[in-house]
This record gives sequence, C-alpha cells and structure tokens, in this order.
Amino acid sequence: MSKSESLRSDRSQRRALTYRETAESLGICERTVWGLVRNGELRAIRFGRSVRIPIAELERFVSATATAEPESGVSNV
Repeated sequence: MSKSESLRSDRSQRRALTYRETAESLGICERTVWGLVRNGELRAIRFGRSVRIPIAELERFVSATATAEPESGVSNV
C-alpha cells in the first residue's frame, strides 16, 4: 500500500476533519471555513486546542446549501 493510499484509508476512518481538510473537500479556502464556523453556518467541535468539523456536519451543510434556492443564477453545490 502506497503512502497516499494509506492516508486516504486513514482519513476515511475518521469522523471529523481539520479546517484545512474541510476547505480542500469543499474546494474553498480555510478563511471561508473559519467564516462559516464563526457565522454559525457550520458547526465545529473543540478537542483541547484542536478544532474539527464533524463529517456528518459537513454533509448536512452541503445538503442544505445544495437545496437552497440560488440567488444569482449560479447553482449552489
């Protein structure tokens, strides 16, 4: 098993992602993730000094965003 396969396998077993991983999975920058959490649109959990986004919360956010009515003719994904 290659190192990248091992990392992918490890990540698939996890229940929460870092801000960076969340940003990468959504195709946005980390600052946007921070803003979504700060505005209450995306829920984060603190473990000591670490902050994580639960995968279930990320899926909820994507579903809610995808079903929201587009305002500018650009489809929400």
